[in-house]
Amino acid sequence: MIVSPEQLHVIRCYDRLPPMPGGMEQHVAQLTAAQRRLGVRVTQVHNSGEAIGEAIRLWPLLRTDRLRPNLLRWSLFYFGALFRQIDTSDCRVLVLHVHGDWQAFLLGRALAARLGVNVRAATLHEWVRGDQVYATALRTYAPIFCTGANEAKRLTGITGSSVIHLPSAPADLFFARSQRNNPIVDVIAVGTLNPRKNYDLLLDCAALLPRVTFAIYGDGPERGRLEQLSIQMRLKNVQFRGPASPEAIRAGLSSSRLFINTAFSEGSPTAALEAMACGLPVVLTPSNDYSSIVTDGLNGKVTGSFEAGELASAIEEFIGNPDRLEKARRKSLDVAALHRWDAKALLVTNEMMDVANRLRHSRA
Repeated sequence: MIVSPEQLHVIRCYDRLPPMPGGMEQHVAQLTAAQRRLGVRVTQVHNSGEAIGEAIRLWPLLRTDRLRPNLLRWSLFYFGALFRQIDTSDCRVLVLHVHGDWQAFLLGRALAARLGVNVRAATLHEWVRGDQVYATALRTYAPIFCTGANEAKRLTGITGSSVIHLPSAPADLFFARSQRNNPIVDVIAVGTLNPRKNYDLLLDCAALLPRVTFAIYGDGPERGRLEQLSIQMRLKNVQFRGPASPEAIRAGLSSSRLFINTAFSEGSPTAALEAMACGLPVVLTPSNDYSSIVTDGLNGKVTGSFEAGELASAIEEFIGNPDRLEKARRKSLDVAALHRWDAKALLVTNEMMDVANRLRHSRA
């Protein structure tokens, strides 16, 4: 008998869930909601934030997501999961889907053994250690997903299995069509203000383009320093908009011409896809492989370096050419339409069913 979506019971483990902010949390929440629309039963096992639908919270008085090192964090998480009752009485095909890093994958194997799951799926959100430890930690997992394209290629070589590139997708909010107002700013950036996002480069770029206006949406530990640096550089064309709701970010994107990401490293390019869903071309630094979402010169550009001059030239290629900007806007909408959560959930569900069917066939 072929396994169908209605026969799957996915036990999804990740300790932080919305409404807490962050791309990984939204990835888990949106994927869960989309799989449930397909008829998959999903039980979320978590420890912080608030889950929607069937969920088990492990340590209500302890924030495991704040614990460091990660080995301590995930050890407590999976220790708690091992001793919680998880309802598996409906006789569906059990899938344990672990989101995290090598520690989570390694410790998740104990929970999989206790539950007697049929399929062990893994999603890597961020690379935190060397090759051999991932080869060991992921040995019993299939399918394996990775939010970053470079990391997916690397894991494929390490594990000898085909690792699936699965970037996050924009929420439906960003696809909603509305009349575009005259742009308030030319270039918009969205993200946490931390060292990895490399916003110093954005300020250097703004200094080279005094007639181009920039808006930065987000908060973080670097905000105060960056605001002070902007004053010291006498930049009159940079606005710090601070933390904002998804609705406010969408309004900001819809009132801008171009999206920019200056990060040193990046996994899933969610903010860029959100911008594309709002019809913006994107200019990105080479912090990952973005060939699946950006066609050079058509809907944006990935620079070859982290140099302010190259970034400024890329921005001017679009801002200074209205016809090209309009063509890039339409192409961005087309590409973003391929990245919807329903399509990603169908891919994930089909991969889980494929593994389950192979296992059934091998045991027949």
